[in-house]
Amino acid sequence: MERNNFNDLIALAKNNSAEFLALFSEIYPDFVVSLKKINPKIRSSELEFCAMTFLNFSTKNIAQYTFVTVRAVQVRKNRLRKKLKIASDVDFNNWMREQIQRNPIVDEEHSPIVSPSAITKG
Repeated sequence: MERNNFNDLIALAKNNSAEFLALFSEIYPDFVVSLKKINPKIRSSELEFCAMTFLNFSTKNIAQYTFVTVRAVQVRKNRLRKKLKIASDVDFNNWMREQIQRNPIVDEEHSPIVSPSAITKG
């Protein structure tokens, strides 16, 4: 993956851009596929939220970037826990990142995926 695409992805997330999910899906196609296998009815707004947690944005950052309260983000996480059957004792962000390891799509033509832990929270 080109570094520019990754930086663009972070910028789109921080600006709450409608293009965020499209670029995220392009860079991490297996993540979206994995969540849709768990729940085929997952909405694109929920996928965007999950993508932000995959990128290791904090609850406070997600609230700031999406113009909602921290409490609204916490409620959304709890609803997604139920929808995706994530146990309450499991770290939500870690669970999201583990989806790629569980269901990798191997495509030798593309460069390896950059670890989301390399992102600095801002």
